[in-house]
Amino acid sequence: MHVYRLHPRPKLFACLKAAQMEAAQVWNCCCEVHKQARMTHTRWPGRSAMQQATKGQFALHSQSVQMVVHAFVATIATTRQLRQTHPNIQMKYPWRTKRFYPVKWPAQAVSREHGRVVLPMGKGRTAIVLPIELPEKSGACSLVWNHGFELHVCVEQPQAEEAPYAQACV
Repeated sequence: MHVYRLHPRPKLFACLKAAQMEAAQVWNCCCEVHKQARMTHTRWPGRSAMQQATKGQFALHSQSVQMVVHAFVATIATTRQLRQTHPNIQMKYPWRTKRFYPVKWPAQAVSREHGRVVLPMGKGRTAIVLPIELPEKSGACSLVWNHGFELHVCVEQPQAEEAPYAQACV
């Protein structure tokens, strides 16, 4: 994982902030759909139902929306499991509305062009272009807030033949 600290100009800063706010709206939509199912005692929506509920509604790349949905569904599954195995924790299902949420792009959506990275925002919307030279084997990206914007990029590393420092123990 490579972390790139971003120092965006005001216009780009506003775009990055809007993208994270849009991702939070996806999370909030999933939360509302799940809460509605809990309150009406109906079958809880799975991944495909959540994807259907969020399809085409948000100003994000479709795969970015899917990644937020997958994260939400994984959170529900983990919470369910923890409630069954550790009832003393009194774990709650997601219920708070979020204002911001990290935006993720899968490797196939990220484009590298002449010393910059292009992150699509969906059909008919302007992509986010960042002046960053990504490594050759870079993959998925996440836009994260850590006291300022950061771009987290997954980079494929070759498998080590032996554990590091293995010879120091001899």
